This record gives sequence, C-alpha cells and structure tokens, in this order.
Amino acid sequence: MPDISPGRGIVSTIWLKVNNRMTAVKPQNKHINHFRPVTHRAEWVVVDQNTILQNGYVVVQAGLITETGKGKKFSTDSVVDHGNGVILPGLVNAHTHLELCALKNRVKPENGFQAWVQKLLAERASLKPETIQRESALGIEQLLSSGCIAAGDISTMGITKDLFIHSPLLGIWFQECLGNDSDASPACRKGPRQSISLAGHAPHTTSPELLRRLKAITSKGDLPFSIHLAESQEEAVFIANGEGEWADFLVERGIEFSSWGVGNSRTPVQHADQIGLLDSNTIAVHVIQSNEKDFKILQEKGSSVCLCLRSNHLLHGELPDVPSMLKNRIHLCLGTDSLASVDTLSIFDEMAFAANCFPEISPADILAMATQNGAKALGLDGLAGTLAPGATGSFLYLELSAGNEKQLMESIIHSAAQQTIQRIAA
Repeated sequence: MPDISPGRGIVSTIWLKVNNRMTAVKPQNKHINHFRPVTHRAEWVVVDQNTILQNGYVVVQAGLITETGKGKKFSTDSVVDHGNGVILPGLVNAHTHLELCALKNRVKPENGFQAWVQKLLAERASLKPETIQRESALGIEQLLSSGCIAAGDISTMGITKDLFIHSPLLGIWFQECLGNDSDASPACRKGPRQSISLAGHAPHTTSPELLRRLKAITSKGDLPFSIHLAESQEEAVFIANGEGEWADFLVERGIEFSSWGVGNSRTPVQHADQIGLLDSNTIAVHVIQSNEKDFKILQEKGSSVCLCLRSNHLLHGELPDVPSMLKNRIHLCLGTDSLASVDTLSIFDEMAFAANCFPEISPADILAMATQNGAKALGLDGLAGTLAPGATGSFLYLELSAGNEKQLMESIIHSAAQQTIQRIAA
C-alpha cells in the first residue's frame, strides 16, 4: 500500500507559504468528494487504549469520524481496505521546542545541566533566523512522518508561530515568557483545531508576578498553560533555599530574584501551587524532583504532567517516578522535548523508551499517555487521541501482525517505531 501521508513534502510547502511564495498549503485532488463517507477497514482498529476491534472499520465524512464498528456492517460504498495491520489514533506530542531543531548534535550535556543551558543559549544566539526557521520546518515534517497528529510547541523567540499555524498539526503554539517582565501582555487565541496560548518557562527562571499574569491570561481564555516544573536539582535547590549554582547563574545574567519568594523550603511543585499556577488547565512538564506530597497536590488540582523521559535521561541521568504518579492517578501525557536533547521527535520512540524503563506499566497506560491524555492536556479532548465518532478523520495505519489484543498492544508500544507509518488524511 502506498504511503499517503500528507507529511511528505510538507517542509517545502510550509516554508514557501510562510515566505509568501505560494498560496496553497497542499494540492487538492479534484476527483475526491471529501463530503462523501469513506470506510477504512483493517484487521485491527484501536479506538482508544481500552477499545480494540478485530476486523474493524472507521467511517469518515467531511473530515470527521462518524462511526466505528467491526465486521462488514458499514453502510458506505467507498471502502479502503488497509490490510492485516492496525488503524490507530494519531499521536500527540504535548511538549516540544521546534525552534531548537537547529541545535541537534550541537549541545552536549558534558558538564551538567547548567552548563548545557548556557551552551544552548550561546549556540542559539549564533544561528541566523532563517536557519532556525528552516530547521523548525524540518521538525514539523519529522513530527508528521513519525505519526504525530497534534503537538504543543513551546517558543521563546516566536519564530515558529507561522510555521505551526500553517501546518496540518492540531494543538497549541505556546509563547514562552521568562524573567521579570510583568508588563508583557501577550495575546492568546482559542480555536477548534489550533490555539495560541502562553507558557511560563519555569519557577526558577520567571518571577511569580509574571507567572501569575500569564496564568490569568490563559485562564480567562480557557486555554492550557504550560510550565517546566521540578526538572533539575539546581531548580529544586534554588526554590528551596534561594541560593546555589542557579542563583549565581541568574545574577550573572542580570536577573533580579529577591522578590520571587524562594527560600521557604518548598519544592518546585509546592511553590507553583502556592503562587496559584496549578489547576486542570496546567501542563507541568518533567516533574523529576518531586515527592509524594507533590503528587497529591497535582492530583487534587487536576494538572497534567508531561513526561519527556528520553530528554530527562540524557540531561539529568534520572527519571520521574512514573509508577507513583500513576498510583496517585495523575493525568500523564508524553512529549519529546527538543532535538537539542533527543535524537528524534517520535512519540513512538518515547513510548518504547517508557516501556523499557518501566516494564511494570501496561501498554494501554502508555498508549493513553501518547493519545487521549495528550489530547486532553492540549484542549483537544474528543477531537484527537481517539477514533470515536466526532474525532478527526486523520489517523494512522501500521502493518503490524498480531494474534490477539495483548500482542497487538505490545507491538504498538515496542515495535511501531521501526515500521512504516502511513498517515490517513481526513
């Protein structure tokens, strides 16, 4: 079966569109009636992590799923039989930094996290905007070709905004802010498929006043708010004691933090809760330096935690306590972080890494992190992360063979990254 992924060639399409050299995002096939219902059939259909259909089908009309079922009970004349593999929802990368794609293999974590951050900032400053934009477009291509249907892109420079908006990706482009600029009034916009929202960089880089302001703006617009939280030991020491290597780093960069309220023996999660950042519309990213009390706070507030496990392993040599998070019923999703700290932007790679690091976690739980949970965190609940009626009619097909549901789920988690991923466009 040919690969019908719309990701093919999307780099040049996005790049040219942003630079105003073409008007169409992708060519349209005039022979296709997009309002006519089409049935997609496969040996397996994964509607969600708990609903698996053998000899299943998905009916799509006008870009949305209208029906799922099994057998040959579908009522459409137009049928695409994909074969003996599996149809499953497109994946959700809830946290990435497209503007750092140009830094792949340029910044090595050789002397600790703080030295890595300093090197990253210096390397990014040395790049031309055109280079950053071009490599960011390649990053979007990588997201699409690796099965991603939705993403949360974090940008401090603002350079990826048009690229993201003109791409096929669902999700949110986050304008990230840091420092003490409490007068900033960035704009938000909520849309049915793509939104523009705000992110606070982290509690050890951003004043509580600015973080509260950003959170208030996103709350008013009923939009997700993202923040790196409890990522490093340097952050934890700074928040608890108001001193250490990170305090010295901020002083060197001329950032005044005497009014930030640090040094009260709180953890980063407790600090974020104390200043009013945590609720059901907050995405807390990383959460490595955390404890049982932190988990209870996150669960009570209903916040999502976005795990970036490959990046955590490379940069910090440690991982968050994912089993305890699941035990505390915390809403977990997956992100890749950036190509400055991982080899790929593939959520399939992220799922396989999670399964290898935490074999006690079920494939169903890991798939939920990569689909439904990520969609919910980005405000796309019901539109992405599932094949239920009402969801987008864009999804994936993998040529995976399985004798039963257990084998199927294990193959999706452990082996899908090595398969050809076919993206079925709505």
